[in-house]
Amino acid sequence: MTERRPHPSRRSAADPAAGRARRPSSTRRPASERRSEAEPMSRRERPARPAASERPASERASRPASGRRGRPEPETPPSPSRASRRPAGERADRAGEGRTASTGRGASGGPRTPAGSTRGTAAPQGTGRAPRLSTRRPAGDSTGRAAAARPPRRPTSERPGSERPGSARPGPRRPPRPAVERRARVPRPPLRLPLGKSALRIRVVMVAMAVLVSLCAGRLFQLQALDSAAYAQSAADKMQYTMPLYPSRGTITDRNGLVLARSETAVDVTADPMHTNPECEPGEDDPCGIAVARKVAEVLVTHLGGRVEEYLPELTKADTRFVYLAREVPSATYQRLAVELQERKLYGVFRESNPIRSYPGGSVGANVVGFVNGENDGAAGFEYSMNAELSGVEGSEVYERDAQGNKIPLGTQEITPAVNGTSYQLTLDSELQWMAERRLAQQVQKAKAESGTAIMMNIKTGEVLAMANYPSYDASRPGAADPDDLGNRAVTDALEPGSVQKVLTFAALLDAGLITPDTKVTIPNRVRSGGDWITDSTDYTGARLTATGVMAKSANTGTVMLSRDMGKEELTRYFRSFGLGARTGIELPGESSGYLPGPDMEDYQRDQISFGQGLSMTPVQYAAAVAGLLNGGVYNPPTIVASATDKDGEAVEVPRGEPRRVISEEASTQLAQMLEAVTGEGGTGSSVTLDSYRTGGKTATAERIDPDCGCYNGYTSGYMGFAPAEDPQILTFVQVDKPVSGRYGVVVAGPVYKDLTQLALQRYAIAPSTTAAYEGRLTW
Repeated sequence: MTERRPHPSRRSAADPAAGRARRPSSTRRPASERRSEAEPMSRRERPARPAASERPASERASRPASGRRGRPEPETPPSPSRASRRPAGERADRAGEGRTASTGRGASGGPRTPAGSTRGTAAPQGTGRAPRLSTRRPAGDSTGRAAAARPPRRPTSERPGSERPGSARPGPRRPPRPAVERRARVPRPPLRLPLGKSALRIRVVMVAMAVLVSLCAGRLFQLQALDSAAYAQSAADKMQYTMPLYPSRGTITDRNGLVLARSETAVDVTADPMHTNPECEPGEDDPCGIAVARKVAEVLVTHLGGRVEEYLPELTKADTRFVYLAREVPSATYQRLAVELQERKLYGVFRESNPIRSYPGGSVGANVVGFVNGENDGAAGFEYSMNAELSGVEGSEVYERDAQGNKIPLGTQEITPAVNGTSYQLTLDSELQWMAERRLAQQVQKAKAESGTAIMMNIKTGEVLAMANYPSYDASRPGAADPDDLGNRAVTDALEPGSVQKVLTFAALLDAGLITPDTKVTIPNRVRSGGDWITDSTDYTGARLTATGVMAKSANTGTVMLSRDMGKEELTRYFRSFGLGARTGIELPGESSGYLPGPDMEDYQRDQISFGQGLSMTPVQYAAAVAGLLNGGVYNPPTIVASATDKDGEAVEVPRGEPRRVISEEASTQLAQMLEAVTGEGGTGSSVTLDSYRTGGKTATAERIDPDCGCYNGYTSGYMGFAPAEDPQILTFVQVDKPVSGRYGVVVAGPVYKDLTQLALQRYAIAPSTTAAYEGRLTW
């Protein structure tokens, strides 16, 4: 351990050697340059360090060998052999110097720094450099024991290797190192805010209060002046409630004014669980809320039916403020419900206007009229295709309500009236429609067929009098029907027409002047067409038939032979003018355009389409085409709309297609006579006659293409007829798909035509025929 050594300035007189050794007499400065130990010396006041050549040799000898400033020299205790060679006086001097330099406290006894040195002491005078700071901890500070005496340092001149080369004696003795004088550190006061004075504290509090008041005043100004309108509007919006006003959907009637579809006044009953009882918390866990909800449910059961348990979950929902309790409730029923709730002071039940769409006829005309979905939008049939016009324009009622949701009587109220939809009168005759559906269903079931279609049309106008489908559905309960039955096969299903196509072929040939009703032809056994043969179901080999006879006998071979006189391009042009290969534009959704080959067709295709194969058409396409041919050659686009009126009963213009001439009037008359011969003696439709009326028609038994195999599989039986033959007015076309019991059109479809046409002639009081039937020559 190092012995504690007093500062040289505090040494007693008993140690004169140490005092003399502090500074050699040759290096002492004048008294004027010395400063008091109490005065700190700044860096600028320190005297400049003399050059190395100007310093005494003794001072140069005391400089550390390393030459670095301010770094303490490592203290290495001398070996015993060196210490024993020193004189006793020198060892004492070195011991005193070591005690002074190694002590942890300054000469003035100032406090010690954490690094083991005392700050604030004066630098040794005459050195010209910063004082050397001790980095060693004072001996005994942490252990409490006395520091051991440190052996005195040997002079540099006596250290091994310090002799200069060639020197025979050691150099001068190194004087003892002067002690560093340190000034006592003046303790600094702790950092703290200058709030000790009461006046200052008051000023700080006043400033803080002024800032707070300014912020509050700014916020109030923002609320009252800048954002007042926005907050007022927000509050008003929370009080206002917008209730939609649904327009009344347009009514649909038949040609005689019989209602087919109408809207009846009704409402949806709703509830707000938060307003059922404001004093109770909504939720199934609140006894108060359950008790009130049960009272409301009991009233609902009385007027709406059902059970209390069905309404309780809706009335006690805590995560919503809107629930439906019942839909499409008659307005009168809701009025009675509202009165009882008000008498019993039960709240939170409301209404929304939601008219009911009803179909008084049920299944009558269902495939034509269609139905609406749950949102009161058209989903099928005429309801769908004319939905925008039928729906009208929705209105609204804006009013203020109180906390319970009740309307404030004298509050602000704004009403935008709803605009009711357009009402339509269809061309359908409900009585004919009902009969067509009934007779079609009976015949389809009798023939064990898959489906059937029947169309009745006014030849003069193109108006559809009846359009029946089987199977059908009840428009009041569309959800219970097979989805395949919801459409309208008369406009969506395009099939090969079969022999009824010969009517169109002969009309083109007559109008082109290539044939007359008496044109002669000899029927072969078969006709080569492409790589196949065309034959007849009945053997007409060698028969000499007229053009009328070919029509009456429905000879495929004779039709092919006659049609080959017309080019493919001209034949295609005629068929397109009749409406084949394009939609008719009837006011019903999902209409198919069918298929008609182009002018660049192969020769065998021209042969096939002449008698009804290799092309397809819908029943409404065919009925409209034949009606145009029998109407003096003027084609009227088919329609099911007779008229329309707006909400005020004013007539609304209905878009209609333009009539067009397709064949000459002479050709139309000749065609009607040839078709009348079909129902006469020797014709394929001789069994289909009418009482008191001349009639004409054409049978069809077409092979049916099976899409699963791409081949012919089964038949499509059809019959087209009209009356009176001398002045065609009513056309009926019946088509039965894939019959099992019987396949010929005259057997399967002919009876339906007969019953429907006979009824229509009597219903519209069409005068019976007074002239004899046309007796054309079938053979020559």
